[in-house]
Amino acid sequence: LLLFFFAFFFFFFFFRSFFLDTSQPLPHASTMPFGAEGPPGGGGRASGPAEFYWGLPKVTRAWFTLCISLTVLSALNLVSPQTLFIDWPSILRRFQVWRLITSFSFLGKFGWPFVMNLIFMVQYSKTLEKDFQGRASEFLWMLILGGIGICIINLHFQMPFLTIPLLFMTIWVWSRKHPNAQMSVFGLFNIMSAYFPWFLIVVTMLMGGSPVGNLIGYFVGHVYYFLKENYPPTRDHPIFFPPAMLRKFVEDEGAGPQTAAAGGAVRAGGGVPPWGGR
Repeated sequence: LLLFFFAFFFFFFFFRSFFLDTSQPLPHASTMPFGAEGPPGGGGRASGPAEFYWGLPKVTRAWFTLCISLTVLSALNLVSPQTLFIDWPSILRRFQVWRLITSFSFLGKFGWPFVMNLIFMVQYSKTLEKDFQGRASEFLWMLILGGIGICIINLHFQMPFLTIPLLFMTIWVWSRKHPNAQMSVFGLFNIMSAYFPWFLIVVTMLMGGSPVGNLIGYFVGHVYYFLKENYPPTRDHPIFFPPAMLRKFVEDEGAGPQTAAAGGAVRAGGGVPPWGGR
């Protein structure tokens, strides 16, 4: 087991340094995959695996850990993927409720797609969670709402694992919050982050994959962002803020001052929703 973790961290940091252009880092900006310069508050590069891991926000760290753990356990034949995917008869009749979590936290076997998806998770989920300024329960609630929407849509598509749609939902929301970040793709050309999700669609198709998971995540992310941020009747509606029970279960972290450049999801004022809220 230790050898698996050692091999993972070695290849993770190798490929991360291969794809990230850190020759000219901006102050208070994180560097994204494909050389993208992240928004303020994204955090700098960690000096080692321990610093990197514990520097992740708590929800992203838990999601990251679960994804790695399930893949390692599956590779060691200690856990079968058949017990992890979304299966409503098993959930409702056999009470295998863990599938509601594991179906959103399994990225398949070790390989290039596994590494790239983890890099996307670390960079974009981390930065998006930091936009919530330490309110981990609100970020987790966003993922829960997204997961509910994905499950509803998946009743038609019947995808066994829903990690990719949820991951790409976070990428879509991040791209809406930071639409002007410049993405340098392998140093060949630049692309604005607002168009980055569509570039990933092209990459997925060129690699022989199906864009359905990406598109489901984009659709759910767009609906969430539009209703919460742009549509006046539902903007900052209490449904978008976690219930009190979740706020007690997930302790919020300390938050620094919110900046307009960071595109944070938390605004000043607005009162307290009756079922929890801010």
